[in-house]
Amino acid sequence: MLMVIIDHWVLLSVFVSAAVVWVVVFGMAAAVFVNDGPEPFRAAWNGVGEINLFGFTLPLRFEGWADYDYYYVSWADQFLVGIMPYSHAFEYHFVDAVEYHIPYFFPPCFLYVCALGRILPLQPFGIGLVLSLFGYFTALPIYGIAENLSGNKHVGEISAAVYLFNPLVLYYTTYEWLNPAPFVFFAMLSFYLAITGHRVAAALAMVTSALFKQTAFFLGIPLIAYLLKVPPQTAHQVGDTVSEDQKRPAGDRLDLRGFVRIAAVVILYAGALSMPYLFDPVNYVYYVFQRVGATLLTDLTHLPPATNPITLAVVFIVLGAPEWLTQSVNLATYYTVGLLVGLLPIMALMLLEVKDDRNIKGYWRKLLFLSLMMMLWVHLFSPRGIYKYYTVALLPFFSVLSTSAMCSKESTEVHPSLWMVLIPFILSLLILIPDRNVYLIFLLIAFVAYALHSQFSLVNSVFRTGGGLIRKRVRNLHS
Repeated sequence: MLMVIIDHWVLLSVFVSAAVVWVVVFGMAAAVFVNDGPEPFRAAWNGVGEINLFGFTLPLRFEGWADYDYYYVSWADQFLVGIMPYSHAFEYHFVDAVEYHIPYFFPPCFLYVCALGRILPLQPFGIGLVLSLFGYFTALPIYGIAENLSGNKHVGEISAAVYLFNPLVLYYTTYEWLNPAPFVFFAMLSFYLAITGHRVAAALAMVTSALFKQTAFFLGIPLIAYLLKVPPQTAHQVGDTVSEDQKRPAGDRLDLRGFVRIAAVVILYAGALSMPYLFDPVNYVYYVFQRVGATLLTDLTHLPPATNPITLAVVFIVLGAPEWLTQSVNLATYYTVGLLVGLLPIMALMLLEVKDDRNIKGYWRKLLFLSLMMMLWVHLFSPRGIYKYYTVALLPFFSVLSTSAMCSKESTEVHPSLWMVLIPFILSLLILIPDRNVYLIFLLIAFVAYALHSQFSLVNSVFRTGGGLIRKRVRNLHS
């Protein structure tokens, strides 16, 4: 035990110091929450204000929400008195004889977490505590992923620290107590389990993530791409040589029988967690996938109300783009065309990515990079639109893939750098601080920058490989 502490003292220091910060932030939120107003409108600071920086006044527009009290606490109370979700009765909650509309359109696991938090003795902060713990412990799989793919535990320590001390995570997870934390935790746990070879456990973790929030269905795509290939153990047993068609490594072969077995376990597991709602499958599917609806802007000259989610078309309104261009983006987003235009090529790249078990770390680096690109695109072209706190799901990817070495397929060890800290911090501030009507432009810039960087890395790799072949040929001629 002592040797473990000595070997991981930096990581332990990160988690202990982060715990102090998280407890302080949680306490600040609790102090504001209890004095903010009557139930169900209690909330912590919504992030609107300004600060003075070097003589300039910088406006703050964090876009905080009172969902915790209005929705999460109300949902838990409804469930604990025996009202079933996905029903008309569940959508209406009475507080002091006043009726409030509280539609529930998440999968069931998030409701169970709300109910668990509501029965804890720490009220009215129990749900917030559970959500904060999920957020805090997300740093563990982040560390595991970064350490495994870099071959350097210090890279893992930096990635965990960057996530734990990130202002975006601190504000939305342990201050505002909003919903992404559980699904992000299980999604990152799934990636870690898959990277370390635990295929069935990884699949079950991703299903659990999806049963917290629908966004995780997208993160299941890279996992499916991996599970369709033969397990690394099998590839090593047969020898990771080139297969019979002389075109791909043995580890890249399809394993449909194994995939079907895992799929059967997943279906049984998802069905068990979806009981008894599956007895009315049409209603269940409606609430989880259709109830929330999509956002179509009908006025392209004025900004949408502050309570509406933001779509990319809003950015074009702010920029004063021609109406035909704004309407094109608006309709493409509403009808899912924009989403599919970017999503399908990324999915194809994931499925076609060659899995060479002699360089399995490089394979997973590429899958995680494509997952980041996919999640950026999903946030940009979500038919419903997004709120700022949705972007908490991006922070684990920013924390792990913050250097060029972690985005490449080369299997060399990655060393710590300043960019590992600066890139996630800068990106989080570009989301957190700007007005809600413009911050999507920074996500678009991030997508383009990562895409261009990937192309540059690919070209650079080709030139290095080509140069090496030329030098080898020249040496052979001289000899």
